[in-house]
Amino acid sequence: MAESRRSFLKQSAATVAAVSLTGCAPGAGREAEAEVDESTVALPAETLRAVAEAVLPAELGSDGRERAVAAFERWSEGLEPVAELGHPYLVPEIRYSGPDPRPGWAAQLQGLEKECTSRHGVSLSLIDVPGRRELLARPLGQGGPGLGAPENADHVALALMAHFFDSPSATDLCYGRTIRKVRCRTLDGAEDEPEPLGAAQGGAP
Repeated sequence: MAESRRSFLKQSAATVAAVSLTGCAPGAGREAEAEVDESTVALPAETLRAVAEAVLPAELGSDGRERAVAAFERWSEGLEPVAELGHPYLVPEIRYSGPDPRPGWAAQLQGLEKECTSRHGVSLSLIDVPGRRELLARPLGQGGPGLGAPENADHVALALMAHFFDSPSATDLCYGRTIRKVRCRTLDGAEDEPEPLGAAQGGAP
């Protein structure tokens, strides 16, 4: 009986400790995790693509622009907020990434839609590109001299631009060659000049 009483008291103490730490009853932690997962905000796809048409190079064409936006979406979905960052060997300081930028980016896209509807009576995707750039002029003008890391961008348009211009596709487009930055290449033909971009991709950037 004494052993059963001690076991009961230990279990009760553990339960009280868990409640005091989590602020909820046992099992609520799993519900809280589910709520966090459900609260992950998806970026409005149509508005994001309307922004991309205004800020990404026209040379991409519709197919290249769609690939760039899809790559940005995949990257943003994989963001891990407040994640431990790598640090040099023997450096004891541990640094962490910032908070999740996606809720703010989603709110900015929704705000662009509201402003566009207020000014023009239609959604962002239905006005011409110069009109979209006019709406984006203020947030884009508030950025610094460089784009920086996309996850640190203050505005979703800047994040989209930073993500694209750091990509191998942007380097290829800039030089008009299939350089394939950060991609593994064999030694065969390593001394050859990269092929012209149009010849390698059938004329599409």
